[in-house]
Amino acid sequence: MISCKKNSNQKVTLIRDCTGTYLRCNGKDYKVCNPEKVASFSSNATIPVTFRKISECKGSGNYPIVCYMYHEYDSWVEIEGIR
Repeated sequence: MISCKKNSNQKVTLIRDCTGTYLRCNGKDYKVCNPEKVASFSSNATIPVTFRKISECKGSGNYPIVCYMYHEYDSWVEIEGIR
């Protein structure tokens, strides 16, 4: 079984809503700290990315939420590349 490891290189689904940008992998969502890396892709696109889990985000993805929606996520991730 494939899992999302600390450093992962696999196809994920890109999810966007008013709370931010997320990568969906094996039923879990991971909030993207650097969403500018996937700005050219549409929501629900399946993309091959390399990413790593991080404990804290100091990037552009950590902005105040401007809606009343809650989006549960497992952890922050930083996209390192798109294959």
